[in-house]
Amino acid sequence: MKYFFLTLSVVVLLASCAKTPTINNNRQSMMRKGKWKVTSGTLTLRKPNGIDTTLNYMNWIPVCHRDDYVQFDSLSIGYIFAGGMKCDPSNADSTAFQWKLENGETTLSLYNGFSNTFGVKESILIPFYFDTLSKSPFVLDTLVGAVAAAAQTPPGPIVLDTLWKLHFDSAAIQHLDIYSATISSFSETSFTINYAAISTYPDSTGHHTGFDAANGGIDKDPIIRPDTFHYSVTYSNN
Repeated sequence: MKYFFLTLSVVVLLASCAKTPTINNNRQSMMRKGKWKVTSGTLTLRKPNGIDTTLNYMNWIPVCHRDDYVQFDSLSIGYIFAGGMKCDPSNADSTAFQWKLENGETTLSLYNGFSNTFGVKESILIPFYFDTLSKSPFVLDTLVGAVAAAAQTPPGPIVLDTLWKLHFDSAAIQHLDIYSATISSFSETSFTINYAAISTYPDSTGHHTGFDAANGGIDKDPIIRPDTFHYSVTYSNN
């Protein structure tokens, strides 16, 4: 019986040594295996009327950057590759940046050279339109016109507050450092990062920039106010 237990112990020991080691397939190792390209996303910003709007982020990535991809190398170094289309033939094939996973691999920081973020530049064009028609119930907004008219000598006519025609342009954001972006929907094939960036928006509500004598006493230009752009961007492994 003693020999039996001894033999059994040896068999169990050999069996345990023969087991395949468990590999901890964490997010960092998965990110290092892929070529990651932006495939979808949203950008939320404030319109001149003060109301937030959400845009399709893909529409604001310049065409020459839509095939760019990111590789996360070891030692916290990553590279942005230009893909098959360059905006300028003289541009480098790749640019380096630093990256870091933190907080139990739930947040991602991209900095020191990261330039794969794009924004939207808002502008207000002439002709302009009355914004009072969008109000419910209908109210004639004459406050701005009254202020401008009173500043004239002699006092001028009251002009209704207006909303200019809004225009969006894609705007490159060079080397935007992103810290502690929240990661969601992570898998071996895709992940989404959520982060914010400080920007501005043209405010067309209320009193604008004051009396403009050169334009007949009308408050022409909107005030540029601070805003925060909110990004939700999905990268997929090609």
